[in-house]
Amino acid sequence: MIAPKNASGLAYAILLAGLATSTWAVNKASPQRNFMEDLALREEFEIGGRKAFFYEHAKQDGKAVPFYLVPANGTIANPPLHVVLHHAGGSAKQAINEAFAVKHRHQYVAKEHCGLYLDCRSLKTDWWWGWKTIEKNKELHKKQLQSAEERVLQTIEWAVKNQKVDRNRIYLSGRSMGGSGSLGIGYVRGDVFAAILVNVPAGAEHFLFRLQNSRYPDPPPTINTSSQTDGWAKRQEDLLAYCGENKLPMIFGWGPFGHASKPSMANSAVYDFPWREIVKNEAYPVFGNADSDQVYPGFRGKGKDQNGQINGYFRWKNLKDNKGRFSMELRLARQDELGKPAAIPKQATADVTLRRLQNFKTKAGMSYAWKMSRQGKQLQAGTHMANKDGLLTLPKVVIGTPATLEITPRK
Repeated sequence: MIAPKNASGLAYAILLAGLATSTWAVNKASPQRNFMEDLALREEFEIGGRKAFFYEHAKQDGKAVPFYLVPANGTIANPPLHVVLHHAGGSAKQAINEAFAVKHRHQYVAKEHCGLYLDCRSLKTDWWWGWKTIEKNKELHKKQLQSAEERVLQTIEWAVKNQKVDRNRIYLSGRSMGGSGSLGIGYVRGDVFAAILVNVPAGAEHFLFRLQNSRYPDPPPTINTSSQTDGWAKRQEDLLAYCGENKLPMIFGWGPFGHASKPSMANSAVYDFPWREIVKNEAYPVFGNADSDQVYPGFRGKGKDQNGQINGYFRWKNLKDNKGRFSMELRLARQDELGKPAAIPKQATADVTLRRLQNFKTKAGMSYAWKMSRQGKQLQAGTHMANKDGLLTLPKVVIGTPATLEITPRK
């Protein structure tokens, strides 16, 4: 593996401009800096029986910024990439050591996958979220990324090319400050990330700021284990409300476990959600108003549902995504898929909104016929119109054992 030469030429400038002018940031400012121009390979070593590389790149406030790359084992021609953002008391070194010492769920990368462990300790006033920088000039940063955001995206782009990564299988995870950073950086970048997983994210301000001030593609499905007793959990209820109102994906589990990195204490259907089976080039359903959901009590709330989940029980599989027909299998999770029992109902009713459609496109004002069937027997049927944004939402779909949702344009 060879560190790239100085990449300040036209080709790399075009690459960086592409990062800033992707779907969500059209007509916004180009990157302010090329963080990869002085990239240097410092060490090659082994960890957990895997080869790994230690790099340093563009200095921030006079300090070189490290990151670690763990290549896949070569069994897949274009491997997935798992990007890890460390917590406030940690570092990229701590994250990679913890990942391979105890196979921490948010940080461990399977041998078939490539791992990227990033570091933001040189930005201690901002961390991943860059919130103090954004607060100083919110109008500017509606159009311009702050340096932590730019550095993350540029390093990922470098890793994708360096390791010939499958662009449809890039995953982002983090806990605490790394969780809030993953939400703020990743949720508006559905053009980059297939899915996101966060544990006890430290705040939702970055997430809400980016969502409210950006045009963005369909977000990555996101698994979020949080705690209402966590002093850092402020505004998680606002996050949930925003996703619900705008029909955005959020699979949420909670319990009274504070700021502990113990996601297994949350509902097991959320904890064991197969998030790294989601790919960027396939449609996914957003579930809303499900009668199987509990009610999140809110920050330090005393509501009856001190343990609960939202959208955790649902599973799906794409079957067909053609110009004239779309079909998807919908079902509830099975107990044998979970590490510990969960209170999965026999069936649940939810509104279903389709996102990331590939070939089958829904258009504003057009009507679509849909039906649910199981083994050739029709269970439900109806006709509904896509909204002004072209989103098609099917109300009160009944989901239980595997059944096929089929949609066609109304003739």
